[in-house]
Amino acid sequence: MSNEIPQNENDESDKPLPLWTIALIPVYISVLFIIIFFPLAQDWSWIEAWLFIISFVINLTISFYLINKKNPRVLRNRMKVKKVGVTEKTKSSAGSDKFVLPILAIGFIGAIILPVFDYRNQWSTIPFTVEIISLVVTNIGLIIMDIAMVQNAYASKLLDINKDQKLIDTGLYSHVRHPLYSGAVLMILGMPIALGSWISLIPAAIGVLSLIIRIKFEEEMLIKGMDGYIEYRTRVKYKIIPKIY
Repeated sequence: MSNEIPQNENDESDKPLPLWTIALIPVYISVLFIIIFFPLAQDWSWIEAWLFIISFVINLTISFYLINKKNPRVLRNRMKVKKVGVTEKTKSSAGSDKFVLPILAIGFIGAIILPVFDYRNQWSTIPFTVEIISLVVTNIGLIIMDIAMVQNAYASKLLDINKDQKLIDTGLYSHVRHPLYSGAVLMILGMPIALGSWISLIPAAIGVLSLIIRIKFEEEMLIKGMDGYIEYRTRVKYKIIPKIY
């Protein structure tokens, strides 16, 4: 088993997306963050927010450019909004997206928005050094997610199994079964502290819990719908944290 793409799949999926599409993503994200952070915080000099936006956008720009160059198929898979590989055996597990994804969204959005009100009302006091360390952790989480996407063309935001999808067991996937979630956990937990908010760890924890719940349903789907997954679980024993979980 490897991370090779089957030759009989549509070659169109392996063509890089237009450069303007890749360029628009970080622009859109930066504008969105600016609109959320500074008017609500009522302070355009909020240094933690500026550092967060700048580092996030730089990370996103470089990673999406490289992913689009090396593995554009995964970007298309992550953009899809309709499941194409659900069967009678997997539809129950795949259907968990209906309630898990909204919980994940609540956690993620809460971890982004609550720090704004925390900063505005000065609820938390976090040393600047701790905030910078958390910003580094957040970006490490993003990098782990980026590497996982380069290594797995089938990584989708939806619980689905594509036609002719093969099991990926190399790279990060040889250490943990869900490295994309490993990076997501670091990112979600790092964001609130990087933005100077202890209280925002509450929605962040909800986001992490939703990922753990999602892993349960995803593994049920993969056991039922992907050849070799049971054997893969015996070889790679940990889900998101090597030697721990």
